[in-house]
Amino acid sequence: MGELKTGIELTPVQYGPQPLYRGEFGSFGDPAFADTAYIRLDVNTAPGLYDLATGGTNLFACEQCVYGYQDVTSPTQKTFVAESGSLLLALKVSPQQTAGALANVTLRESVAAAPLSAPYKGTAPVAGGECRWIRFATWDTTRPGGCDPREGSLTSNLPGHTCVAEDAAATDGTLEKSLGTKTQGEACTQTPASENQLASTDCAPGYACTSAYTEARQCLATCDFMAADPGCPTGTVCGVYGLCIQQSVMEPIGYLFDPALIGESCTAGFAEFCGVEGARGVCADLTGAGHGTCYRYARARSECGAGEELGFVSYPLTGGGFDRTYGWCYPDGL
Repeated sequence: MGELKTGIELTPVQYGPQPLYRGEFGSFGDPAFADTAYIRLDVNTAPGLYDLATGGTNLFACEQCVYGYQDVTSPTQKTFVAESGSLLLALKVSPQQTAGALANVTLRESVAAAPLSAPYKGTAPVAGGECRWIRFATWDTTRPGGCDPREGSLTSNLPGHTCVAEDAAATDGTLEKSLGTKTQGEACTQTPASENQLASTDCAPGYACTSAYTEARQCLATCDFMAADPGCPTGTVCGVYGLCIQQSVMEPIGYLFDPALIGESCTAGFAEFCGVEGARGVCADLTGAGHGTCYRYARARSECGAGEELGFVSYPLTGGGFDRTYGWCYPDGL
């Protein structure tokens, strides 16, 4: 199994709703077509040893999933899903940046199975189908200076540094040296990273020097929108990429807000933000009622309750690609 990459390492960038590492197997089919390899984890998967038999060769049911496709895009493309074996998650810097190993993994030929229309579709083993075997393989998707922007992580608040989010939901980040004293809204300068040095800014620790909302860089406080108190300066909200910014700045560039609280009916059919700081959700019309309902945000599929599934907001990225890390729990079956 070749080297695996995360969404930010792909061209174009493709962040999935849950951590998804992608690579290629050595060819075991028609050499004219690629054989792709995947590991999908739940955002909350903790370091430890996992039995890949859990989930029953079903990509809908597994939280730690190993699978692949033989002869991708060919008329004879086949799907192979782990039915047994071990996955060791040895190191976790962030959900996207991990290192681990696979051992004695049997991949069973599988076909699509119910549910067929959910964000996570099902698979079932083919009776008498082919199998493939991974004796042993390792992966490492950590990056130099990698960090986890989420509140409470070991790297979210290091002295003299700022963990700057790389994805919209702020689950993956890169450390920058914060060498100045500038704070919210002040113009700033960033010195790019070099081979042996982190990027540095003249912002104070906890402030990113960013051009996310303006052409010129400015210091913006970093935040976690899933925290009970994101801690943004007065007059700002915790927006995408874990940055505190005025709602009045976000709205003209296409980010919609609705006053409905979690569980209430929205005015709009869709809005990226409903609820209040510390209890955010998304407005979505899943029943065709003509107005949305405010469904609570969640980062991990495992955070959804019984009878719920994890949906996602898909943000298109400049140059192609997408970011689907903003997740929300909704009643399954709608």
